[in-house]
Amino acid sequence: MDITDEIWGTDLDKPTFRLITRENCAYCTKAKSLLEDHGHDFEELEIGVDIERNDVLEQYPTQTMLPIVLINGELKGGYVDLLDYLNPPLET
Repeated sequence: MDITDEIWGTDLDKPTFRLITRENCAYCTKAKSLLEDHGHDFEELEIGVDIERNDVLEQYPTQTMLPIVLINGELKGGYVDLLDYLNPPLET
């Protein structure tokens, strides 16, 4: 079970966006703005407030930067991955 499921639950009837962020993180702010600009609701966990840093490191050892983006409960990556997801390249 994902550590975020313990906090938010697992209702995935609609696409969900979850962000793990920290205070004073420019890319965290950009990710939140990007989701808002696209009209998506999201849930946020702030490290040191809602979740402990060690828990995040244990759950996502390959993620070295923030925000950590989860879409439908699955790790998507970071801000650039979210940007690519919301703005896919046009097919030619």
